[in-house]
Amino acid sequence: MIDIANRDVLQQYLLDKGYVDRTAPLDVGYCGGGVSGTVAFVHNGRRQMIVKQALAQLKVKETWLCDPNRMHIEMMSNDIYHKLVPDNAPAVYFYDAENYIFGREAAPDGCAMWKSDLLGGLLDCVVAAKVMQSLVVVHNHCSRDAQARKDFADKTIFHDLRISPYITFVVGKYPAIADFAQPVVDTLMQSQITLVHGDFSPKNVMVDGRKIYILDFEVAHYGHPAFDLAFFSNHFLLKSVKNKQWNGAYLTMLRYMLDRYFAEMDFMDGGDLEATFIRLLALLFLARVDGKSPAEYITEETDKALIRSIAFSMIEDDTRTREEMLRLVYARTEEARTIPAP
Repeated sequence: MIDIANRDVLQQYLLDKGYVDRTAPLDVGYCGGGVSGTVAFVHNGRRQMIVKQALAQLKVKETWLCDPNRMHIEMMSNDIYHKLVPDNAPAVYFYDAENYIFGREAAPDGCAMWKSDLLGGLLDCVVAAKVMQSLVVVHNHCSRDAQARKDFADKTIFHDLRISPYITFVVGKYPAIADFAQPVVDTLMQSQITLVHGDFSPKNVMVDGRKIYILDFEVAHYGHPAFDLAFFSNHFLLKSVKNKQWNGAYLTMLRYMLDRYFAEMDFMDGGDLEATFIRLLALLFLARVDGKSPAEYITEETDKALIRSIAFSMIEDDTRTREEMLRLVYARTEEARTIPAP
């Protein structure tokens, strides 16, 4: 298998395969920050392309292995998103099964990661509406798509990249929550409800003005939509802890997006979905300080303690509604914000 982390190897590969125009200038750069693979940004004349190759051992401190065939999953899921919400997801260009390499349309130069905008205090409700609208459109449509149910039935990669590092690993540190966590895990692993993105978060949304590009579909599977809602919502809770001066704004935006989702979803009982989503959210919130992939911007020990406190309160109280969750997070972050420094 070739290694596209070598620039010369990647350039020759693209030329040999005919994926680029030989008559146009070819330039390759690499994107940092990801843990699951090598990501290259390819300029070829007027065309810009992202080329990705999956790694078997992820780039984290802990041992974290995963089948590199997840690139095929990413290609198929990306293609579904592009077909259902073409304005909000990039087009697929190619997939090489032998080398686990995937090529797709790149977002334009100068795009911002939505995560960066949010951390910087830029909260755009138009962008938020597009993101959540895309998710509910895909969930609604794919809940009735028998081919998607078949194509994405295997949850091995989801287990390896999400259940194991985010839930099982944390339960290992806190055995007392095992009875709470196991039914949630069972629900996620046994449910076949719709196509789940598996990595739906602000870091995987690029923003160009108010145009969005939803990215990174390699954890996609046919499962329980609560995972997308919880994984996504978790990032807004984390930011309300990191930037307590904007806690109300983050949580208000999250409420707006969740209300929109639940008003438009049509494939299962909303109360059942909400209860599973909130219980899972408590576990994922805790995982971003004590799991294998902690949030890199939660650095203060007081913030980590606050997250643990909120998560354990949700677990002990068995919180099951988004309104209860939002009120709890706001009250705790507001209390932490107003406590005078020693």
